[in-house]
Parts: sequence; structure tokens; C-alpha cells
Amino acid sequence: MRLLSIPFVKAVQITGPRRADIIEVELPQLSEGEVRVKIQKTCLCGSDIPFFSYDQQRLADEGKRNFSGHIDYSKDSVYPLPVGLSLHECVGIVEETASDRFKEGDFVLALPFHQYGFFEYLTLPESRIFALPEGPVAKEEILLCQPLGTLLYAWRMMPDIAGKTVAVVGQGPIGLMFNALLKLRGAETVIGIDRLPERVEVGKTLGADVSLDASEGSVSDQVADLTNGELADVVIEAAGHNELAYNEAIDLTRKEGTLIAFGVVDTEYVDRYAFGKAFYKNLTIKHTVGAKDAGDFLEAARLIANGDVNLKPLLTHSLPFDAAQRAYETFVDREDGAIKVVIDFER
Repeated sequence: MRLLSIPFVKAVQITGPRRADIIEVELPQLSEGEVRVKIQKTCLCGSDIPFFSYDQQRLADEGKRNFSGHIDYSKDSVYPLPVGLSLHECVGIVEETASDRFKEGDFVLALPFHQYGFFEYLTLPESRIFALPEGPVAKEEILLCQPLGTLLYAWRMMPDIAGKTVAVVGQGPIGLMFNALLKLRGAETVIGIDRLPERVEVGKTLGADVSLDASEGSVSDQVADLTNGELADVVIEAAGHNELAYNEAIDLTRKEGTLIAFGVVDTEYVDRYAFGKAFYKNLTIKHTVGAKDAGDFLEAARLIANGDVNLKPLLTHSLPFDAAQRAYETFVDREDGAIKVVIDFER
């Protein structure tokens, strides 16, 4: 095992609302069974947004403590947030290893604990490291096996969709991936829904048979018209956070249909959901969170490497690590049609 000679490495720390600073931190020692990965490419995810864009101090003062376990609410000031929060879609090269399963130079997916991934180097147990194919597609593309793997995990909750009408609420990165996966696996009609016209257009290239702009009239009326009043057999809520799309998803689901709740929900909005309406429609509601199974990520990597799904249209922006602040802003504010913002540690 070769030891790194550098005692400190760069990391990102959110020090205030919409402020991400680059700092230096001490490199942890490598323990038995651990692997140290030099990060090469990363992507921002919707679940990273609240840590950057929400005023966590104001929320804490109002008693809205949504992120217990990530933020120390015992302090007078919640800022700065813990170092490395928030990033979790990461690929790179094994730099050091104390594991028999990996060798130096292996190209891998590194899965941080609880989104603490914004470091030049990640030191993780071998169970959170997954070997990836190198070469069939660009590293930025194979990186998308992490979010796509979470969709494969969610697929275990999905009913048989062969010949069915499926509506996907939200045409951000996750919704667009669902479009592609649904068509690959036999859905008869995929309806992509978003309020951003540019994302509605991208949805058409990623598998949506029908793309609806939610800013143009009632979406439930439009879906009813498309389905002769039956509505969708399955609805996937892929917006999450403070979008409050869950209620809309309930409206779009036919009686005795299935709703897949994928989007991460801000705690303060949970009591606003129309559970009574879901009850009287006899809906089956499946929640899906916590994907970490190697099989899901490796199968997702295979689908991408083999060209079974083409996710390149999602990769809209790329910025260097030193521009972490700008990367957050571009992604959170959806600037210039941003869908997936890559942070390139090799630039």
C-alpha cells in the first residue's frame, strides 16, 4: 500500500446561505478495509439543493429543523455546516487501498455517507466502493450510474408497467431518467410533466411520448383528456422538496392506481399532503429512499456503458472544482437550461 505524502486536501464547506467556500482539511488515516479515492468527476443532485440554497439558520430559528443528523442545532449558529456537505455522486481512481477487493488505479464509484462527499479525496469502507467499466463512455456519463442506480432500486416498488400509462411529475434529472427507463422496460405511454418549458422539450428526447407544460393550464385535465378520463395507471413524483408536487401526483393517478413517491420531501410540507384524497381513490403509494445496493449501481453502469439508455442530454454544464460556488448557483437556479452540472476535479 502506497501512502499519500500530502497531509491536507481541499474540501467544500457551506458557510452561509448560498455560500460555498473551499477550505483545507487534514487527510484521514486509512484503516483496514478502507479505500481512498481521488475524485475525478462529480455531479450535483436535487438532494444537495437545500443545504446550499435554504437559509438553515432562519429555519432553525423558526423551529423547522429538517435535517437533524446533518446539522448541529445545539449551537447558537448552525453555520458553518459540516465539511463536505453536500455532494454524493462521485467517481474517481483508487489512490490507496487497504482492501483486497481494489487495487491502485481502479476506476470506481464512491458512495459517501450521508452526502458528505465534497472532498478532493474520499476515504470509505470497501462496501461503499464499486468498480466501474472505463472506456465505453465518458466518465461524466458513467457517473450517472449513481442516480440511475437509485431508480433501479425504486423499480422494486413498481408494479408491472408493460402496456401501461405512466406519468412522471418533474422533468429534472431524475424524471428524465425515469422517462428513459420506463420506455426501455415496456411502458405503453410515458407522460412527462414540468413547469419549465426547456425541460419539457428535453423530456421528448429522453422517452416521453407526451410532454406537458404544467404552466399551461390544468395538468390533470390534460392527462384526463389523453386517457379518456381514466388518468394514469402509475404516477412517479420526481420533483420533491418544496415543489409540493405530491398533491398533483395524487390528482393524476387513476382510482386503484399506484403512486411512486421518489422526490425527497422537505419535512415542513408533509402535513400539507392530500392523504384523504389518496385514501378515497384506494391508491397504492410506494416510497423509495436509501439505495446503496451494489447490484443496482453496477446494473445502471452496464445500461449506460452498453448504450441501452442515452443520458448524455442531461449533462448540460461542467465546471472545475475551484468553481464550486458557481456550480451550485448554476444548478440551483437552473441557469441556461441547467439539468446536470458536473464538477470536474481534473480541470
